[in-house]
Amino acid sequence: VVHVSCSRAAPTARCRSHMTTADPVPVVSTPVEPEASREHKRSRPARSTPSHLEAGPIALSWAAGGLTLLLQHRFTDWTQASADAAYLSQRLQDVGVGPLPQPDLQVALLWAYLYAMSVGVSFAMPGIVPAAQSKADAEGASEPLKVPYRTTKRLMPQHALTAVDLSYIALNSLCLPGLFYHFVTLLRSWGLDFDAPACGIYPEKPLLLLTETLPELAMYLPLYFITYEFVYYWWHRRMHEVPVLYKWVHKHHHQQTYPDRAVIDTLNTGCVESQVGLYSQLALLWAFGKLGLGSLPASLWFFTLAGWMSVLEHDRFERALPFDVFSARDHHMHHAFVKCNYSPYGSLWDRAFGTFKPFQVRPKTGDGPNAGL
Repeated sequence: VVHVSCSRAAPTARCRSHMTTADPVPVVSTPVEPEASREHKRSRPARSTPSHLEAGPIALSWAAGGLTLLLQHRFTDWTQASADAAYLSQRLQDVGVGPLPQPDLQVALLWAYLYAMSVGVSFAMPGIVPAAQSKADAEGASEPLKVPYRTTKRLMPQHALTAVDLSYIALNSLCLPGLFYHFVTLLRSWGLDFDAPACGIYPEKPLLLLTETLPELAMYLPLYFITYEFVYYWWHRRMHEVPVLYKWVHKHHHQQTYPDRAVIDTLNTGCVESQVGLYSQLALLWAFGKLGLGSLPASLWFFTLAGWMSVLEHDRFERALPFDVFSARDHHMHHAFVKCNYSPYGSLWDRAFGTFKPFQVRPKTGDGPNAGL
C-alpha cells in the first residue's frame, strides 16, 4: 500500500518504507532524444529564401523581359524607324544639338531619345507634379504632405534593393523605348504627322480647341480609362487570388509594404506583370481604333496620364485628383493590406465589386519606436 501523498514516479525513502513487494511502483519511461538529433534540429537552417526569389519565378521574369525585347525587334518597322531616326537627327541639328550622326547611329539615337522621354521624364515626374501641402504655419510656410504609415504598432521598413530587383528594373526600363515607338506607330495610323501643325493632334485655330478637342477628350478619355481599369482590375485581382500567379508573377512587387521610391518601386515588378499591364494599354487603344473610337488627343493623354499616375502612386507624398479619380493613398493601402484596391488608378471598380478599402491609420499604442508616425 502506498500513501496517497507519495510520488509514484519518484518515491522518497520514507515513501518506500510503506510499500510492499506486492505493490510495485509503475514507472513511466520518457524517451530521451539523442543529443545528436537535438543538435541537428538546432542547426537545421530555416527557410530564408522567399518563394518568388527561387530560380523558377526569376527565370520566368527574365525570360518575359527578353521575349518582349525580341518581339519588339520582330514587329518594329525598321524602314520607318530609320526614317524617323533621320528626321529626329535633322531636327536636333537644326536647333544646334550636335552634328548629324552617321546613319547607323541615328536609330540608336532615336532609341536613346525614347528612353530619355520615358524613363528620364518618369524620374523627374515627382518633382514636376506638386504634392499636397500642409496648412501654412504662422509664417506662411508649408511643406509637402507624406502618405502616413498605416500602422503605428510596428515599423514598416523600406525594402533594400537586391541584384534581382535591379535586374527587373533594368529589363522593364529597356522595354519602354520599344513600347513607346509602337505607341507612336499606332498613332501614326490614326493621323499623327510630325510635319503637320501640332503634329495633327490639335486643330490650328485656338477656338476649335474649345469646340472640338475638349468635347472629344470628355468623351473618349473616360472611356479609355474606365475600360482599361476594368481589364486591369481583374488581371490584378486574379494575380492575388490564384496562388500560382501570385508566386510566379506578382509577389515580387509586394516586397515593399510602403512604396516611397516612385519610379524605382514602379519598375521593380516581375516582367510578366509589367509587360502585360503596359501592352494591355496599347492593345486597348488598338481595339478602340478598330471600332472607330480612336482619338489622337485622348489616346495621347491616356497613355501619358497612366504612366504618370503609376509613378506617383508609388511615391511617399500625397497626391490626389477630385472625385476619387486618383489617390496615392488607395494604392498604399493595397501594398499594406494586399487583398484590396486592385484598380490601378481610381476606385470605381473596387467600389463596384466590394474590394475597396479606404485609407486608415491604426491607433497608436504605447511609446514604442513608431509612436507618433
